Amino acid sequence: MSTPSTPQMAGSFQNSPDPSSSSPAAAAAASASAPAAGKGSNPPKQPKQPKQPGQKSAKELKAERRAAKIATRPDGKAGAGGAPGAAGGPSTGPAGGAGAAANRGSHHAGAKGGRGGAGGEGGGDEAQSMGRRDDASRRSNQSQAKGQGGAKQQQQQAAASHHHLGFHESQTAASTIGGVSLFGNVSQPRSSQLHTQSIVSSSYRSNIHPSILKLSTQLSEFRLMGADSRAMGLLQALADVIRDYRTPPGEVLKRDLLRTVSNQVGHLVEARAMGTSTGVATRYLKYEISLCSADMTEDEAKEHLLERIDHFVRDRIVYAAKIIRAQAGSKIKDGDVVMTFARSTVVEGTLLAAHRQGIRFSVVVVDSRPLLEGRALLSVLLAAGIPCTYGLVSSLGALMPRATLLLLGTAALLANGALYSRAGTATCAMMAKEKGIPVIVCCETYKFSERVQLDSFVQNEAGSPRDLLTSDDEAAPPAAAAGVNVGGGGDGDEVGRPVSVGEWEGNASLGLVNLLYDVTPPRYVSAVASEVGLSGPESVSVILRDYKSVLYGV
Repeated sequence: MSTPSTPQMAGSFQNSPDPSSSSPAAAAAASASAPAAGKGSNPPKQPKQPKQPGQKSAKELKAERRAAKIATRPDGKAGAGGAPGAAGGPSTGPAGGAGAAANRGSHHAGAKGGRGGAGGEGGGDEAQSMGRRDDASRRSNQSQAKGQGGAKQQQQQAAASHHHLGFHESQTAASTIGGVSLFGNVSQPRSSQLHTQSIVSSSYRSNIHPSILKLSTQLSEFRLMGADSRAMGLLQALADVIRDYRTPPGEVLKRDLLRTVSNQVGHLVEARAMGTSTGVATRYLKYEISLCSADMTEDEAKEHLLERIDHFVRDRIVYAAKIIRAQAGSKIKDGDVVMTFARSTVVEGTLLAAHRQGIRFSVVVVDSRPLLEGRALLSVLLAAGIPCTYGLVSSLGALMPRATLLLLGTAALLANGALYSRAGTATCAMMAKEKGIPVIVCCETYKFSERVQLDSFVQNEAGSPRDLLTSDDEAAPPAAAAGVNVGGGGDGDEVGRPVSVGEWEGNASLGLVNLLYDVTPPRYVSAVASEVGLSGPESVSVILRDYKSVLYGV
């Protein structure tokens, strides 16, 4: 059964034009009205339009834009007939010839020539935009040059102010100390002015504990000397930090306390470089903080940490020193002449313990400028009734033949058995080895280092260059200090007078170097006395490997 069609539908089908016979205008109108027929329906694909004779492809347009950029370059190296056309297009045109002729005198005309040679209309706008970018780049370069000039002027002013303060260090090279270029890994001393500014700023921010500020001042002024004294001073200051610590709301104790301890230690490192002993003590305390259980209250955790600090000082420093005194003291016999260099608390205790045992011996104390640490050891030994001889390292050749034993302390014992100790230790050890005198090093195991160092330039610390010179009043003769004219003013009047700090500050050609440590090769060491016992220097790596859990608490 067929359904009859309505008249409107029949009429519409009969009057609809044939798409194949429609004109291009009607097809374009139909395609324009197709999207409006329904939003949800997809428009039918239109057939690919044939390329018009004057129309250019995307590649050709891209080539035209590139040609326009080349034509607007400042060097004026545009084509003679305008910019080359695209592939398949004319390379020159009427406007191109005119543009090429005008390109000899103007970059903008060259851009026009490129546009005419390409046969397009967008090259002139692009040339103008390129010109604006060139102007902007020139202004940027000028402002950058002004900024660099201002920075250089500030650096010159800073260098002049530091020279006025007596610093010959170069501001561009961190390895320049006292006017002498050294390796960058030599720690430089901080001036008293910078240290005072750091203390004031830290006190204002209230983020550094007063005990840490006091300890940093003692370290920067070299009032606290010796590896053991520095380690115990650090642990005592950190114990005060832990006592006054309060966990902030919403924080975990061990995480926040680790950050707090790191900030305190960072302030001490700014005052003076951290040694092996202080580094091991800090690592031990951080390890104990990380072990604090979350179930512990704040008071319990703080009490536990304070007990661990006391345990480290008691077992690793105090008891270890007692064992070393017995080990090294057994090598001192009646009638021996024991030589030592500078001052070591372990060596000092060994000599006092041997004297209390009734052994009769004498001591030769060798010292060096500018710290002169041996003077403090000399006063302690004389107070105990031990006969002593004191001399500087310059007289070592005359004093060494008298010695029968050389006892040395050290700041660190490296993994290869070398000593990292006060500058002058290597000279004493080498001369003792040449004379056949045994060399015994007294060192606790917590100062054993995993670092290997072959010379003193790999890592070192520099003291203040001013310590090598005398003050202006000490350098001047007494009569000259009183205002009396000494001599006739000839050149010979200045001969023999020591150089003062003021003369060094005013003489840029004078450089001063004050290195605090040197490295003694292990072949000059006879034995190492530690709490483990007497052993050779080659046993350091074995002790570090087998006793690492005991030495470092890990």
